[in-house]
Amino acid sequence: MLDASNSELFEKAKALVIERQRCSTSFIKREFSIGYNKAAQIVEELESQEIVSRSDHVGKRSVLARPDDALTLSISTKGADGKTITSGPISLNQMRQATETIRKLEGKPPMKHDPDFQNAADRVYNVAADELRQFVEQFESLEAEKKDIADQQKDVMSEAKARGYDTKVLKKLIALRKRDKDDVAEEEAILDLYKSALGMG
Repeated sequence: MLDASNSELFEKAKALVIERQRCSTSFIKREFSIGYNKAAQIVEELESQEIVSRSDHVGKRSVLARPDDALTLSISTKGADGKTITSGPISLNQMRQATETIRKLEGKPPMKHDPDFQNAADRVYNVAADELRQFVEQFESLEAEKKDIADQQKDVMSEAKARGYDTKVLKKLIALRKRDKDDVAEEEAILDLYKSALGMG
């Protein structure tokens, strides 16, 4: 649980995570220029409040809260008895329901259903909006994950450099580890032969 001194930072991080629909320790660390441990604490608190999911087998989290869940409005009106009615934080769907309730309390008829508008809306959503949104969000999530991984790789190299390792050599070593051992051995043998021919042995 975060202490009171970090509550404002947590609220900002929560709003950002819901707005961007992405969450990782490195993302929080980078966006707020804070240490890894504090960023990890924030992510754990987001998980405990069910804002984000648990990390999966590759360390990826899903944002459970949607952008409209973060919408906070305070609507005040007077009912038939003259008393003021004030709503608390509501989502978009709750806002629509509240609007109908308020209209009833004010003695107004419910909003009329417009069949022409509904038919037009149905035609628009025949393009499978939910499925389309799923593809777009999935691609965006992968883009965000790719950027997070690249940032983490940079952090690893920065730490290695701080400890005195040559990062250029490390990157070459990592590239070699991906290749077939026989191919590497053959290339090194030819390189040694050429160096010997040039007197560089």
